Amino acid sequence: QNLRGADQPWPDPEIEAAGLNLADLNLAGVDEVEAMTRWYSSQSTGSWIPLGDHVVADDEGGSLFSVIGNLDFCKKICSNYQGCRSFAFCESMCFLKGGAVDLTTPHHNNTFCTTYYWSAETVTTTSAPPSEDPYTVCKDFQADLSMSVLQEYDGNPEADIRGTVRLWMCTNGTFQANLTVKDGFSEIIATQVHHCQRGPTPQTSTGVMCWGPPVVNFCGINGPGYIQDGADYTSACEGYNATTGESVNRNLQGVLVPALGLTHSNLVLDMIEHPETYYFSVHSLASYNHWHPESKGVARGMLSIVLPPTTTTMMPAIEEDSCFNLYSRLEMNELQAYRGNADAKASGYASFNFCTNGTMTATILIFGGVSEIIATDVQRCEGGDTVMTQTAEMCEGRPVIAFCGKNAPGYLDVGVEYSKECARYSDRGSSRTEHVPGVVIPDETGNTNTAALVWDIISRPNMYFFNVHSLDSYGHWYPQHLGMCRGAMNVW
Repeated sequence: QNLRGADQPWPDPEIEAAGLNLADLNLAGVDEVEAMTRWYSSQSTGSWIPLGDHVVADDEGGSLFSVIGNLDFCKKICSNYQGCRSFAFCESMCFLKGGAVDLTTPHHNNTFCTTYYWSAETVTTTSAPPSEDPYTVCKDFQADLSMSVLQEYDGNPEADIRGTVRLWMCTNGTFQANLTVKDGFSEIIATQVHHCQRGPTPQTSTGVMCWGPPVVNFCGINGPGYIQDGADYTSACEGYNATTGESVNRNLQGVLVPALGLTHSNLVLDMIEHPETYYFSVHSLASYNHWHPESKGVARGMLSIVLPPTTTTMMPAIEEDSCFNLYSRLEMNELQAYRGNADAKASGYASFNFCTNGTMTATILIFGGVSEIIATDVQRCEGGDTVMTQTAEMCEGRPVIAFCGKNAPGYLDVGVEYSKECARYSDRGSSRTEHVPGVVIPDETGNTNTAALVWDIISRPNMYFFNVHSLDSYGHWYPQHLGMCRGAMNVW
């Protein structure tokens, strides 16, 4: 069985077309994986092409891997995943495939998914895109709101503010929101969706820590001297209830901010494709007074698409062999950035299966790094003085599960042995280590209650993150172990 998970050999026609004869290469001591690596290196120019809008190939080949992310992320994963030659993108998920696909491939329409394939040819579009789509597309977004590290300051009377927002955004201009804010102090004077202006790190390039102009206004104050951006707020925000301490705003209407020249359709379609580059921001009178003439706000949260429920929300009782699937999207964290970082472009994806009986496995894909991967582990958040630094987005913590790494003296010692070494980077610049057993790390008291640990991860995934350590990052941060790239744990 090859790396694609399919029981057939690599596609000889493509190898031969690239001038690589698999039999000759094997005789020369080049194995099948290396042969395909050379074939992929010959495909260095080109682009990912949709088979058609909501069109899926009848035969996509063997299934390889499934990931959660936007279209750009799916393209990056497939480009770096050995044997991936096409993928089906279904809103916020993609399914990597091993089959060859092109414009002549038999296909059918699909309501949710589109097949993308790699083309070495330059594809140009001769017709200009319409200014508005011919039919209405709507999408449900959400964000958890809290004071960002960008918004904190000494003496802030609203340091514990938090809330939630649910947005319904349609390409025909219907924008609605349900907003709840609690533990605030002063009047809410503006609520807006902002679009990120790209920053130098993953956090400052996304809604986690980016800055950007407002694109949609909801409730706020329209009087002189307040936050004005060229579009009126459609209503005033509700005050805080004296009993509950909450400001509850239902059925807020949104209005497009004209400054950027976007149409309703272009905005919503971009939000669907890149939700992580938008954030919802709440501005209070106290925060506006502190930051004036800037308007940083008092609480914010990155948008995400609301996925339809697949199972009941009730958590089952702990059983001896309960198993759960999780994933982590890996990027260099703001805490891991430093000048001269050889692994600054490292990113990747990890999928996990955790069982309460102690069986734990992971498949880890890393690409863009340079120095050797010497340790991988799940860590639990500790400390922090804001929601962001108390949770997996930017917390620090201690390792609780070890996966692949180096056990030789002088490397990162977490108290247990890593189950295997991490794969080295291939000629394509990617490292894929599959079926890695996890080893639970005893706590300070020597306890290794695996069932309780798994249950806590499933119940509070935002308190855990997966961390990858490289030789370069280890040397830079020593004796600390901040790592090279990381990502919050998520339950499928």
